[in-house]
Amino acid sequence: MNDPVTPQLACRRCKTAIDASDNYCRQCGTPTAVGETALAAWWEGPWVVLPLLFVVLGPLALPLLWRSRRFTRPWKIALSVVVVVVTLYAVWQVWYTLNQLLEPLLQLDKLH
Repeated sequence: MNDPVTPQLACRRCKTAIDASDNYCRQCGTPTAVGETALAAWWEGPWVVLPLLFVVLGPLALPLLWRSRRFTRPWKIALSVVVVVVTLYAVWQVWYTLNQLLEPLLQLDKLH
């Protein structure tokens, strides 16, 4: 009888035999092809996406949120709504503040 055999590969760095299903070499910790795929998605994590949404990029980070596989659809919708509302509030606040600051200058212009 033929037993299913797990194919074995060699680590790129230390040349130790590794299983094809391993994410990392058990000897030196070098990522395998499977492990590199897992590392490639580091940007999808909530610790990257959320600061980009609320601190750094605001609504410009929405495509990053929607491409992420680590958020469910309801979370994506909720976060998108929150980001849009916060952005609209920030724009309104800037407009209001500028109006308050420019009002005395407009009053001076009317006196002349």
